[in-house]
Amino acid sequence: MGVTTPLLAQKINSPADISPLDVQEGIARILALPDGATRDVMLGSVLTGLLLRGPRLEEVEAAVRAASALDRNSWDFHQPPDGMRFVGYTGSGKKTFKTINLSTAAALVAATGGAHVAKLGSRSASSKTGSRDFIDLVGATSDTVPHAEMVDIAAEVGFGFFSIENRVPEFDRRYGSRFQAVHALSLAFPALLSPVTCPAYVYGLSHPAVSASARLLSRLGLPDVAVINSSVGQTVQVDELLPGSTVRACRINADDEDLAFNDAVRKGTASMPQDLKSVTQHEDPQENVAAAIRVLAGRDTSQARNAVALNAALLMVMSEATPTIQSGIDKALTIIDTGSGLDTLQQFVRLTGGTPHQLKSLLRPVSALAPLVSPGIKETAAC
Repeated sequence: MGVTTPLLAQKINSPADISPLDVQEGIARILALPDGATRDVMLGSVLTGLLLRGPRLEEVEAAVRAASALDRNSWDFHQPPDGMRFVGYTGSGKKTFKTINLSTAAALVAATGGAHVAKLGSRSASSKTGSRDFIDLVGATSDTVPHAEMVDIAAEVGFGFFSIENRVPEFDRRYGSRFQAVHALSLAFPALLSPVTCPAYVYGLSHPAVSASARLLSRLGLPDVAVINSSVGQTVQVDELLPGSTVRACRINADDEDLAFNDAVRKGTASMPQDLKSVTQHEDPQENVAAAIRVLAGRDTSQARNAVALNAALLMVMSEATPTIQSGIDKALTIIDTGSGLDTLQQFVRLTGGTPHQLKSLLRPVSALAPLVSPGIKETAAC
């Protein structure tokens, strides 16, 4: 007999292992409860408890399978063109320090440098701009572009955006906008929502457990995955690479950990000075996106350009567009300084049938006194 919902909640507090079947059935039963505080409290307690217990990979894998089972039968999957190495790219969200759209800017720089990036994203509920908000504000469209056509766009310009908001409607109905702290599903769930089957993935995690996350994603079928995290002190946790911060990286390729890669990421980060102010998100959503656009246009000389270059280098190595993190950084900085990344974004906007005047308006000079958002606000993301 499968474990009852209350019993699973009790077992979370025991040091004994919980069988994967009991975890999967228990979470399925919690998700099936009627809307209300009982379901929310039990789900939050179990998901947080599974993270704090280790995490133990078999238990978390079972939780991920239970969450995805609600929607998985309706998923479509698309293949990149033959011989083209797409890199799926997303993050856990829920970071405790809000940044400008570093990951989307980095994906565009990497695309300019020869990578093919399938950027997975959604709107942000509490941050000023998630990756989906970025796409909307620059004038591109994604809702009306079928996945197969977006794959073709990514093949042509090196960058494609795939919204994951409608990927898990049943799960989101029970989960969405309720949980704003990292938990067990954060270790893997968003990276599994790609409608494109990619040979490689980069996943940003707002938690130090990058090794557990990478091994979990490998167990769940991702062939070559790198998980990254940045932290400053005990409270700042970010799902991107921040120059001068404490960085954790773990790459699992064909079940083997690439220790040289992990070390190269740490060295690349350590080689750059820290300047959190330059990457802190702005209060106004348009100004927040404009800050990333200015980096792409080569108009920002602050340390934000280093942050974008660092994350772009990671993508270029995973896509095999550059051989090393350092050569990727050098290439990305050249792309940024010449403004070539903006050309890639303009081409992407055009191919999606978007409106180029919105992008042009973001390049207009703005007040340097625009207020910044407090870095302590929590963020809602796909998981």
